[in-house]
Amino acid sequence: MGLSELSGSTSMRACLRIFLRICAAAVLCISVPASAGDSGENRFDAIIDEVAGTYNVDPLLIKALVWHESRFDPLAKGCSGEIGLMQIKMVVVQDWAEAKGVKIPSRAEVFDPYVNIEIGTWYFARALNKWRESTHALLLALGEYNAGPGRLRRWISRCNGNKELAISRSASADYVKSIRNKYLEYAIEQAGVLASSAEHGNWKTAFSR
Repeated sequence: MGLSELSGSTSMRACLRIFLRICAAAVLCISVPASAGDSGENRFDAIIDEVAGTYNVDPLLIKALVWHESRFDPLAKGCSGEIGLMQIKMVVVQDWAEAKGVKIPSRAEVFDPYVNIEIGTWYFARALNKWRESTHALLLALGEYNAGPGRLRRWISRCNGNKELAISRSASADYVKSIRNKYLEYAIEQAGVLASSAEHGNWKTAFSR
């Protein structure tokens, strides 16, 4: 699957999720890496679901971002001052506080999982909304989250406005692919859970997410 297949319209992504669930229901034997649910990857699901719902972003995509950025370590620190689960920089924290009209959280407060996921999801959703008219909106939003809006604009300019080419040739190309693969893994895992729950008559569990 190429980078372009990760982007496209919201309806296309919704269709992908539905397709995966149908496949899982049909075979009930989807193979998921053993580590997916055994390394604490689910412990922040409730926060991710709540915050992602607020910003109308797929929670599995935010979860894939968290996985890539910190491997679910809330105390993770980056080499350039990034903080916590979603590796937030304080300049983003300041932008968030200004947009929300609230006091800027301290660096220590940004390590809090809820605060970190709130700010990171807000930042990603803002980028996604910025590029919503592009067929490569998701690629561009991931590239902006990783590299910042300035570098993204320079990449696009160097490729004469070809946004997909700009991402595929950029320093964020592997980043985007990594998140894509983890996102699809989570989608398939959830499809298997849905199908298994439905098979055993537990419809409440099957459709709780």
